[in-house]
Amino acid sequence: MKKSNLRPAKGRPKLPADERKSIMVPVKFDIDQYQVMMDKALTAGLNRSEYIRQSALHCKVVERLTPRDVKAIRDLQGIAENLNRTAKFVGAILKGGASEEQIVRTYREIIQCKDFVLSLIKNYRNTPDSV
Repeated sequence: MKKSNLRPAKGRPKLPADERKSIMVPVKFDIDQYQVMMDKALTAGLNRSEYIRQSALHCKVVERLTPRDVKAIRDLQGIAENLNRTAKFVGAILKGGASEEQIVRTYREIIQCKDFVLSLIKNYRNTPDSV
């Protein structure tokens, strides 16, 4: 006697093997990171797995700064501070509140800043002294 299937299978049909996601990548979060990730997933309307998958596949990865780049940035910040101080002093000179000695000192500081910037450019580009 042949049995007929009066009740068809319920639920979603299985995907073919080539379309199934079969590789698991475990990721660890601390509590705060997990909460931030879940908030973003909720905002995006995605479940946790889909959010992690989408962010891994479609995010833009920015490489970390090298120690050389970090040093150059710090040096440039120092130069910016020196130039701001010098500009403030030049403003005072223009208002007439500076002596000749202070003007000469400010000029020397500006020349030192210029030389330092040129040396940074030379070191950063690895160019010879012709700069």
